[in-house]
Amino acid sequence: MNNKFELSNEYALVRVLSVKHYTNTLFSFETARPNKLRFKPGEFIMIGLIIRGELIFRAYSICSPTWSSTLKFYSTKVPNGLFTTFLHKITTKTSIIIKTKPTGTLVLEALKPGKRLFLLCTGTGIAPFISILFNHETYIRYNEVIVVLTCRYSRELQFFNNEIKQMTKQSYIKPFARNKLRFYLSVTQEPYPYTGRITWLMRSGTIIADLMTYTFNKMDRFMICGSQKMIFDVTNLLKILGYIEGATNNPQDFVYETAYINQFRGNN
Repeated sequence: MNNKFELSNEYALVRVLSVKHYTNTLFSFETARPNKLRFKPGEFIMIGLIIRGELIFRAYSICSPTWSSTLKFYSTKVPNGLFTTFLHKITTKTSIIIKTKPTGTLVLEALKPGKRLFLLCTGTGIAPFISILFNHETYIRYNEVIVVLTCRYSRELQFFNNEIKQMTKQSYIKPFARNKLRFYLSVTQEPYPYTGRITWLMRSGTIIADLMTYTFNKMDRFMICGSQKMIFDVTNLLKILGYIEGATNNPQDFVYETAYINQFRGNN
């Protein structure tokens, strides 16, 4: 297996450049970027670690802008999860393995033209949307881009808030996002200005009322990323509302990341 791995061009060994811990379980890390790696905003790559003599891979969305010289990722330590328990311990002395061919369903090309883009996510599901928010094409395609992020506790919003602060300093993207980008941050386990899960916020009309905007209509587009249950509930609600699931070969109204549904069934 090792000989095959060493001979394969689809893998790269990359150095960890920085690690930042936000809570006991949430952390981000940045790695070197192979010159040959090209990706679309919203795509993911497979990250590999050698654990107990075995090479194990998991899917991780790329948070970085497409023009960045580094790769940034956002992760949670899953309770009793073999992979994330080891990943949580990485330092700048660590190197990880990546597959250099990105893929994923959360790309703008999978959606029909529209007026508003809702990025619906929970927890670390914000990761692919960071790259999308750093992409000027997102703001060219839509009049409004609305991030709806739900976490359990307010401290779990720190990564997103940090990334948005970084984005506002980028002269490359700031003019495009101005007057178009909006956030709706909700917390479920403690008092916060906005509370409640995404499906309830949408179904009850709370999110529309709080944003002081017009109700959902046929020109709205949606991207969804989060836990398996959240994806199931939100996509079912969107179907009930008459929206159609899209793909790059058949652009429609909404897309979600299918890779993570399969990954949630495994041991993380």
